Amino acid sequence: MAINLKNWKKIGEGNYSFSKQENRIGNLTIKSNVFERKATFEIENQLYHIKHIGFWKNNIEIVDTQGNIVLKTETEKWYSNATIIEFEGKKLKLIIRNNPLVEYAILDGETEILSYGLDVNDGKVATRIQTESNNQSYLLDFYLWYLFVPVAQENMGDDFTFLLLSTA
Repeated sequence: MAINLKNWKKIGEGNYSFSKQENRIGNLTIKSNVFERKATFEIENQLYHIKHIGFWKNNIEIVDTQGNIVLKTETEKWYSNATIIEFEGKKLKLIIRNNPLVEYAILDGETEILSYGLDVNDGKVATRIQTESNNQSYLLDFYLWYLFVPVAQENMGDDFTFLLLSTA
């Protein structure tokens, strides 16, 4: 894992800005109501939509503005803590684990390429990002943040600032 400074910043209700080493990469907007949770995000001027699919709405598709599916997930079992991700012609695996606090990790085979987890920093709960140096896709960061933000809000409160430091 390489050292990179990645930062998510809350810029409004349901709106987040993502940057790497002080360079703005894009924005994520999440809209929730009682029946659904939708998101739109922009990475380097390309727009994407996240939608839940399937009978239980537990699978996700990320679609670009041309209607192409760029990422699709399928849970291994309805009760599983692992999800198969189809992305860029590969089958990756998302797992949720305690390490020692909650952590969402994406694996390519046995190699962990990206993870978002809770950590304790100076007595406060913080978010930790670890990324493999060959992982060049920010789309996976937006997907993981979309999944992880409810956990972060629950543990850090609503007025949080995210310091996301990727470490080796």
